[in-house]
Amino acid sequence: MRLPQRILIAAQPLDGGVSSHVVSLAQALPRDRFAVEVACPRESLTWSSLEGSDVVLNAIEPNRKPAPADARSLQALVRLVGRVDVVHVHSAKAGFLGRLAAVSRGRRGSCVFTPHGWSFWAATGAESRLYLELERLAAHWCRTIVALSTAEREAGLEARIGRPEQYRTIPNGVPLDRYALKRSPVPGRILMVGRLAPPKRPDLALRALAELRQRDPDAELHFAGDGPLRAESERLAAELGVEQAVRFLGTRDDVPELLAEASCALLASDYEGGPLAILEALAAGVPVVATDVGAVTDQIEPGRTALIAPHDDPAALAAALEEVLSDPKRAAELGEAGRLDAQARFSLDGMVDRLAALYEELPMARTRE
Repeated sequence: MRLPQRILIAAQPLDGGVSSHVVSLAQALPRDRFAVEVACPRESLTWSSLEGSDVVLNAIEPNRKPAPADARSLQALVRLVGRVDVVHVHSAKAGFLGRLAAVSRGRRGSCVFTPHGWSFWAATGAESRLYLELERLAAHWCRTIVALSTAEREAGLEARIGRPEQYRTIPNGVPLDRYALKRSPVPGRILMVGRLAPPKRPDLALRALAELRQRDPDAELHFAGDGPLRAESERLAAELGVEQAVRFLGTRDDVPELLAEASCALLASDYEGGPLAILEALAAGVPVVATDVGAVTDQIEPGRTALIAPHDDPAALAAALEEVLSDPKRAAELGEAGRLDAQARFSLDGMVDRLAALYEELPMARTRE
């Protein structure tokens, strides 16, 4: 009888979509085929969500930016890579260090990388150019790059990262049953799920709300998530005079229930690789308003399953929100079309099946430590 493949999944982010993706994947991989280890910071939502399960946890450092402590993470990953069959690294920090560990142990052929949005998108100037060069270099250290969307794949190839044959496009997936709750939307309630961090643009969401409330004084915005921009966002809400219409809910584990009470879901991001927030809203049957960036148009069909607005335009975003909130019949049509799309294209089971098939294509490690 064939032994289960030993899989190492590594990710640095402390919370947000990457953490949710890794937790869902680690929990859902079939145990008769895979033995799962995860490398992540002890401080992360990934660690707390998986602690006590049958997933073996290994600590790496929490630093998001380059730091001297990265040497300890690299040392840990080099050790871990030596005892597994497949290495799947996620996002920028663990993605680079994990691929370096894999190539240093002769495991390039069994290494997979998922960007979750390219690292150079999150920077400007010389920093962005440095990250781009590092991505080009690290692409030589893995066998496969898993893009969450066609847009992410095309952006990587346009930036000369890797070769076309290295790429697989495997969209994110969500547990559909978990989001299939009975809807009881509160009129005017907008829900934005995600980290309060620069790429997610909570400032744009607040400015759009301020614009919208000039015409719809009952509109309100709930943020489900936390992050470095929380205090700044609270101050901006007060400056715009909308603090009474905004709630900062912090990190929540009841997002399906929050979506069931939302009249609209909002994504205001500057860039996205494959946002889980949109898929969760689609699965819940909630109409979506989003900025026209990155993978968004891979996930939705503008005008049928969601409305989109140009990037960095609060007036246009407010107009799209008003269109949804002012017409419950139209909103219900958008939500139902989105729900059917999620069932057809974005199930967690489908994502896991495709990743499991990819893992089993990779050459098995000859030795284990």
